[in-house]
Amino acid sequence: MYRVIMNDLMEWYESGQDQILLLKGARGVGKTWVVTDFAQGFFKHMLYVNPDQNPEAESLFQRGKADTLLAAIEQHCGQSYVEGKTLLVFDEVHRSVKTVEAVLSLKQQINIPICMIASTMGQIPHEMEWASLFHVLQLYPMTFEEFLIANREQALCRQIGQQKLEPVEAETEERVQLYLKTFYLTGGMPMVVQDYIRNRDLARVDAILRAILERCLEHIRQQAPANCAVKAERIWNSIPRQMEKENRKFMYQYVDEKARAREYERAVSWLVDTGLVRKVNRIRDGIAPVSEQIDTKSFELYHLDHGLLRVMCGIPYHRIQTGAKQYGDVNGALIEQYVLSELAMNPTVDSLYFWVSGATARVDFVFEYNGEIVPVTIQPQIRRKAQSVKVFRKKYGGRMTIRISLEGLGFAKSVLNLPLYGLWEF
Repeated sequence: MYRVIMNDLMEWYESGQDQILLLKGARGVGKTWVVTDFAQGFFKHMLYVNPDQNPEAESLFQRGKADTLLAAIEQHCGQSYVEGKTLLVFDEVHRSVKTVEAVLSLKQQINIPICMIASTMGQIPHEMEWASLFHVLQLYPMTFEEFLIANREQALCRQIGQQKLEPVEAETEERVQLYLKTFYLTGGMPMVVQDYIRNRDLARVDAILRAILERCLEHIRQQAPANCAVKAERIWNSIPRQMEKENRKFMYQYVDEKARAREYERAVSWLVDTGLVRKVNRIRDGIAPVSEQIDTKSFELYHLDHGLLRVMCGIPYHRIQTGAKQYGDVNGALIEQYVLSELAMNPTVDSLYFWVSGATARVDFVFEYNGEIVPVTIQPQIRRKAQSVKVFRKKYGGRMTIRISLEGLGFAKSVLNLPLYGLWEF
């Protein structure tokens, strides 16, 4: 299945591969598949090493000299390295300091194409001190654009992308909305999307999503540091309750009645680093630069994927209603999760935050663009949120508001309306 990140991989390839390509992402988002597909398209061969799956591979990285290490890798993989035609791939490197150190040494001694894959969104060993040696990319679950392409609907993607020049016809929009409703149910985990395309069976989709959630929980129990494993599991299990309340701010009492922030901060950070959850901080004021307005103690936790969140919240596919009401389940949390995922992949958007004033006004998301803070409101059916944006604009001004709705692309009275199905194109 095509992934948009392939364009970034091509840029690394064309730049000369002088840096180590470091691809990060949560478990199950398709990192190894993407790298394998990329290697098949741009290299003749791939030498793949995964110490996490093969403990014997750890012994490869005891050697200090580049030629010795390369020879050991060739023997381990059963094929030879061919200069200019082979990509070396090292998977799950975040768990092995020795692997990272050996690969860094190899790259410094011989400038050959190397890719590292890490199931984390945090720092891998030595990444900060050797930052200049890494070309870092991040992979997330599939976007709606990628979902359409997986369904061989490139023509629909082009029509969505041409909205600025030509409005989407009613018949076309109806087809797009049907795909969007399906994607809203499946989510963007590649394994789920692939199975749906093959079988068109939403019951299977729910079963696979439940299995992924079980693996996520098992990962937390096995991989979280001993001193925060229980707390991380409690935070993970609290996500549905956090999302069900109208106030999205993460509240520790929903994790444990006696919980204190200082006791759970490390567990929250670990979950964010794994990529299983996404953290959105509050800004105190809608003033640029946004980096100076971040309130680190007030945040919202979102899930990795809206399909996983739906099943985790106990909403089977047949309970989702058709029409606009489909986007109102779990107090609007599912649609906010979808929008977060889509906006995070838009090159126009750097980092997302939220804003609240008192106990009433809440702007779903805000981001900084060209020195201006842009408020984003999601209105598939709930009109009350428009008042919150008015409060924000009255207080901080600004030239534009983004409204995300079921309506088509349009701009009027300083409001840019973006359709839910076209968030990658603005």
